[in-house]
Amino acid sequence: MNKQLIEHIWLAFFPRRCVWCTGVTDPHNMLCPDCADKAGKFRYHSTDDIVACFTYHSRARRILLRLKFWHKRNLAHSIGYAMADALHEAELADDDLLFCAVPMTTAQVKKRGFNQSELLAQYAARWLNCEHASLLYKARETEVQHDLPASQRAQNVAGAYAVTAPEQVAGRRVVLCDDICTTGATMQACAHMLEQAGAVQVIKLTYLRTEKH
Repeated sequence: MNKQLIEHIWLAFFPRRCVWCTGVTDPHNMLCPDCADKAGKFRYHSTDDIVACFTYHSRARRILLRLKFWHKRNLAHSIGYAMADALHEAELADDDLLFCAVPMTTAQVKKRGFNQSELLAQYAARWLNCEHASLLYKARETEVQHDLPASQRAQNVAGAYAVTAPEQVAGRRVVLCDDICTTGATMQACAHMLEQAGAVQVIKLTYLRTEKH
């Protein structure tokens, strides 16, 4: 069964949702027509090495909160597709990319039931017909990043992540996915380990980005 047919069947059961209002929208658009104009000013325009869809303080946050805290896992594919769209707009999309996610500890995954960033990475990769793999693991517990001042976040995650299989990473262009990025310290720590393992490029991709870093 080819990928296009699989995608058609999938969308019949789980239609793509507008990431602004969560209403059903066209499979090739992250926003429904009613929300497209309203959401424009909240689109995130990359000013550093991180690609993002929207700013954090926008209605786009609602669909992510439903995924994370209401366990609406069926919404992950719409957010993942929006992230793939952002990569396209940044002119970084290619079929040789290898997608992965910022990992959580086993205890964190057990508590929530899933790693939302892993789901988003899977669906973004799927939309672009790219590979996905779990390339990183969290080697030690850390303090919760959003509980710390920005000045302490890099130190908090230093050495906290490791690559599962360096041979999968060597020579590859890797897309590192996360749901929310604030200072970028966590993504930078993960990207550093991927680069140490031989990745020729690490593209940092997130759904939401805070306006003040």
